[in-house]
Amino acid sequence: MSQNHLDDRDLRILDLLEINARMPVSELAREVSLSPTAIRQRLAKLEKNGDIAGYTIRRANKKDKSDLRVLMLLRLTGSFCKQLKAEFGHVPEIKKFWSTAGELDSSLILEVSDVGRLTEITNMFSDHELVTKVQTHLITETHIDR
Repeated sequence: MSQNHLDDRDLRILDLLEINARMPVSELAREVSLSPTAIRQRLAKLEKNGDIAGYTIRRANKKDKSDLRVLMLLRLTGSFCKQLKAEFGHVPEIKKFWSTAGELDSSLILEVSDVGRLTEITNMFSDHELVTKVQTHLITETHIDR
């Protein structure tokens, strides 16, 4: 969604909600210098226009500490990300799957239980006829997670 239709207050509301999606309307109103009613109206507009697609939480201990997070990069024989999604979308370890522009065609975030499972998934992609290159990078530390 293009943000050309958003004013500075809308952008500030979105910034605040990205930090804390549960921020009370009264606090948003204070931060943006609007009334709570005006904030509710803006939130409704932002939701209706698709600028706010939903609200979420980040669980502190959602996964087992032994899980490995991996960035996987793929080069494909063409624009086949949708086909790969159809074939591999059922793999529960795939948490994010993006089409990308540039040298590589797709980026994935995986959460795997161990190196053996990572090898299995890497081989699934490597053996696929549409995939010409697979790179895997172990994520060792997260510095920003918004």
